[in-house]
Amino acid sequence: MNFSGDRENRIMEEKLEREVTLTELMRIMYRGRWVIISCFLAVMALTTWYTFTVTPEYEASSKVIVQEEGNMGMSLFDIGSLMQQETMINNQVEILKSRTLAETVLQRLMQSELADNLEILGRGEYARDRKGVLAGVISGIKGLLGIEDESDEYTFDDMVQELMENRLTVTPIRNTDMIEIKVTAVSPEEAAFIVNTLTEAYREKNRLMSQEEVRQVKDFLQEQLDIIQKQLTESENALKEFKENEKVVALSHETEELIKKLAEFETLYNEALTELNSYRKRLEYIDDQLSRNKLNFNIESMSANTYFEELSKSMAALQNERAAYVANLVNDGVYSADDPRLQKIDEQIDILKEKFQAEIAKLASQNITNPVAMSEELFQRKVEVEAGIASLKPKVSSLKRIMKQYEGQLENLPEKSLKLARLQRAAQVDEKIYIMMKEKYQESRITEVGQLGDVRIIDPAKPPIEPIKPKKMLNMILGLIVGLGLGIGVTFVLEAMDNSVRTIEDVERIGLAVLGSIPVIKEQEALRRMKVQPAGMGSSPEDKEEIRRMAARLITHFAPKSPISEAYRTFRTNIQYARIDNPLKAILVTSPGPGEGKSTSVANLAITMAQMGSRVLLIDADLRRPVVHSIFKIERHVGLTNILVGRVPIEDAVFQTEIDNLSVMPCGTLPPNPSELLGSDAMKKTLAELKDRFDMVLIDSPPVIAVTDAAVLGSILDGVILVVKSGQTDKEAAFRAYNLLKNVKTQVLGALLNGVNIESLYGSYYYYYHYYYYGKNNEQKKKKKSKKRK
Repeated sequence: MNFSGDRENRIMEEKLEREVTLTELMRIMYRGRWVIISCFLAVMALTTWYTFTVTPEYEASSKVIVQEEGNMGMSLFDIGSLMQQETMINNQVEILKSRTLAETVLQRLMQSELADNLEILGRGEYARDRKGVLAGVISGIKGLLGIEDESDEYTFDDMVQELMENRLTVTPIRNTDMIEIKVTAVSPEEAAFIVNTLTEAYREKNRLMSQEEVRQVKDFLQEQLDIIQKQLTESENALKEFKENEKVVALSHETEELIKKLAEFETLYNEALTELNSYRKRLEYIDDQLSRNKLNFNIESMSANTYFEELSKSMAALQNERAAYVANLVNDGVYSADDPRLQKIDEQIDILKEKFQAEIAKLASQNITNPVAMSEELFQRKVEVEAGIASLKPKVSSLKRIMKQYEGQLENLPEKSLKLARLQRAAQVDEKIYIMMKEKYQESRITEVGQLGDVRIIDPAKPPIEPIKPKKMLNMILGLIVGLGLGIGVTFVLEAMDNSVRTIEDVERIGLAVLGSIPVIKEQEALRRMKVQPAGMGSSPEDKEEIRRMAARLITHFAPKSPISEAYRTFRTNIQYARIDNPLKAILVTSPGPGEGKSTSVANLAITMAQMGSRVLLIDADLRRPVVHSIFKIERHVGLTNILVGRVPIEDAVFQTEIDNLSVMPCGTLPPNPSELLGSDAMKKTLAELKDRFDMVLIDSPPVIAVTDAAVLGSILDGVILVVKSGQTDKEAAFRAYNLLKNVKTQVLGALLNGVNIESLYGSYYYYYHYYYYGKNNEQKKKKKSKKRK
């Protein structure tokens, strides 16, 4: 197995994948400068067009503050919340972004005086731009094709979606209770109008939500007030009728005091019972709202909790203590809600009530996950109402028990006195309850009217002065960055896709020594520098065209002072010094593939060697597609193949050119077996004889990869030169050609980098040194001559 060959292949592959240096990156960008410039100009043109033609967008903003009401002025309507302020603000943000509010806002916009000029409604000057430039182009194409574009219909749902997704921005302001609301539109007036309409709709919605629960309680009180008013009328009529019929005018002082105390207790009982029923009415409303979102919990299911039971017992004990103390105060005739001890007991009840709320919230949250934003607030209010009910139940029970005790004392009175006492007590109680209910009803009405909600508009929107889009300076800067980035990116992508040999460094990575680099030969440039005219050429257009081609192909002869000619002379010198101790006599010039300039290169190399006085023979050994004879304008019918088959002597196959010291041997008749001829003993003998006759023998052969001719010839010659064309020869092809030559023990002298585009190379002083030195020098001489003529 050929382990050494594999190892060399790996080393060469590592060279091919060598890390790219900064200089090489600059060369890549310099080569792709036109791609970069094109991408940059294209992006900048599009950016400029978009920036100065797009419909401007204006943004108006408003600020609102959301502050939860502490209470409504009476314990009956306490609607405070356990939520943290941050959660409450987040809930309000979600309400502002809700579809329901968006629909309300759009309905108000449609009913406004400015409806005909609002772009968001699909009207006004800029309505046609609502779907964007791309959508407009697509719609136009569909119209030309006769396809109905259903997307042209702008429905109410489209308006809602446009407002929610593309126009509205709601942002809570950190460390405050404020929310900033922003809306974009095509005109400053429309932006401000939409924002103000939205904030007003939001404030109104918040106010209605706050009033709804109070309205439920007020309606309940209205019903109870009607009932108690009727009862009061009936009790007063009954008392009056009894006194008239039974001729009983008054009761004893003790009985009067007992009735008074009983009426006081019954009033307290009915007041507590009314408050309890009000809480239950509120709970009914809250449960109905929660059930719409399928979110609810039952307080009864929590009663089995040990801590909850302890709280309930503590609440019952406190309410019993309070009721007993109230009874003592009433008995002593000094009852007052401002009594210090009574206030202290109430404070303890409030503390216990807060514990109830916390425990209920904790137990309920274990059964409810991810409540929707608008239900979280209802959830917290339910917790609070449930805690209120839990504290009122034992209070009602305690007052009812004491009231029953007083009622028992009335049973000892005579029948007429008992009946009078009952009628008189009923009238007093109904009167007090009626007064209390009327006060509560009036308070509820005041509370409803005064319930303005939690939202206050702090900073109404005003029409903005400057548009937020397009940001011209930013767009141009971004266009510049994107244009350059895109151009550089495309350049590197093209470079990555391009596996061709371009520079001397690329050749060296393959493992080949670079003997020379030849710039691109331009026919016009070669013709302009022409010093020698071809023999036998006239002035016809065909002759002129042929002169141009010859001047380019044999530039070292027709333009010996051109930079390209100097590059060939440098190539010649490097060959001469390749083996000083053992001078080269016979060299093969080949290439990895066709069309890489090997024939032109070997012809010019032969000319430069002949110009030094050496006797040079150029043999065309490409027995498949010969070219040398056409370069030097000689017949190819007699040549190498004729010698190898023994039909003609060497002298008859060698032709002297118009260039001193340079002879050419064409390929001769094309044979059916080129490889066999080139590898024959006759070929070896012919070469040996030619070496004796000439100082240098140069052979032009077919490409290495295509056929085996070059490998066969290379093994019997002094050395081989591989011609690779910049920007055309694939790196893998060059690498493979080099390996093929090495595998047959060929002495590969190095490579010639042909067709180098000097203008595309950055930082390579070596490439254009000759052009600067010789080209500029010639230009200066021409200028001096023209001055002398003048």
